[in-house]
Formats: sequence, C-alpha cells, structure tokens
Amino acid sequence: MKLALAEALTIPPLHQCEMIAGTQGLGRTIISVNSFDAPDVMRWLKTGDLVLTTGYIFLNNEQALISLVYDLAERNCAGLGIKTAHFPNSLPQDMILAANKLAFPIFRIPNELSIADLIQTVLRELLTPQTNTETNLQNIAVNESPDFSTNSVLKHIPKEILKDYYSAFLSPLISHDQENHSELLNTLEVYLNCGAKTTEAAQTIGVHRNTIHQRISKIKELLGMDLNNGKTNFKLQLAITMFHLNKSSRGKIG
Repeated sequence: MKLALAEALTIPPLHQCEMIAGTQGLGRTIISVNSFDAPDVMRWLKTGDLVLTTGYIFLNNEQALISLVYDLAERNCAGLGIKTAHFPNSLPQDMILAANKLAFPIFRIPNELSIADLIQTVLRELLTPQTNTETNLQNIAVNESPDFSTNSVLKHIPKEILKDYYSAFLSPLISHDQENHSELLNTLEVYLNCGAKTTEAAQTIGVHRNTIHQRISKIKELLGMDLNNGKTNFKLQLAITMFHLNKSSRGKIG
C-alpha cells in the first residue's frame, strides 16, 4: 500500500507533529519508512522513503542539514521528520528555504514522541492490506518463535516488506557496525535474548558488564528507543529475527 504524507500526518501519534517547511510536497507518497541516525544511511534510502531522525548527528553541523534536504529530495524521498530539541536556535533558515524551494516536506517531531512508535504507525498503515497488520506479524512470531523456520515466515511476508520492517528499526545499528567494525546489533540481540539482563549478556558475549552498559547506551542513542519497554523490545526482537531471515533467504537464492 502507498500512503500520502498528508494522510499519514493525520494518524495518531503523527498528528502531534508540526510542519516546518515544504508544505507543497505534502502529496508525496510514502512507500516505506526509515530512520536516519548514522552518517552513511543515505545509501539505504530510496524513492518514497519517509525519513525520521533524532537529529543528533547533525548537531553543530548546519551545512549537513542543508545538504540533507537536497540529497533526500534528489532521491525522491517522501519527507523528513526531525526532532529539533538538539538545536537551540531551531533549524537553519537555509534548510527551510531549500525545503520550500524543492517542495520537500519537513516536520517537527515532538521530543516526547518515540521515533520507534512513529515508524510502527506508518508501517502498520503500509502493511495492513498486504500482511493484515502487525498483529499477524506478531502472531507468526509468537506461534512459531523462537525457532520458527525461514520458509514458514517468508511464505507470509514478502521479502521487500521483510527488509523494510527490519531496516526501519535496525539500519542505524547496521550502518554503525559496518562503519566502525562494532558489534552493536549482536549485542542488542544477545541483550534482548537474555531478558535485558546486563550481567547475563556480558557472560554470554564474554565481555565485562561495563562494556555491555556502554554498548546499550550507544544503541539507545542511535535508535532513540527505551529498552526498558517490553513492547519496544518485542518489536526489536521481531526486526532482528526478520534481519536474519532475510540474510538466510539471500544465501539460499545465491
């Protein structure tokens, strides 16, 4: 399903967001949703992506924000949602002017809103006709987890949706790991599998518990998520499972 940005912004909790610039582009179509809190995520973005970010990586870098608008517009993305709490003087005026010139929508995400919840809302709207809402995705996982087979799940979920789902949650970690040769995604997976218990995760990975604390802190920063929330952790576990399913599927095809 495709969704107009104007329509998406009427759906709770997105209705709390405030348009900043580019209102002439509200008719742009959302095909998928992605988060953007790592420098090299740009290569992941594609036509129709609604891009959401905490804005943290652009702190003290106005030129990067301006360039971001041009880059996203060039890729024909659907729009940009950004938290502005990090910016003492709001967003740069040149960024606003560029967005208006390109009819590229930018909206402010209230600081109290979780980007994960916004992603989930948009995905639910996009996936409803194809997968009968996220409830079915959860039912598949609940009925067959933790060892449900790749084929049984891929039978229900198109590969494109599989990738969109896990990318929306995990792309900041995947990009960070690739750029820094880190193990944040693996750490998150082990941490969640250990019931969010730091000591258990440290023992499983074979590192000091302080290392886990540091990694989890970085993960929270990149994802903008509360890892003390059971519902959020379930969504992340589901995304990680789909990430592995997608890798397994690619391996079999190749």
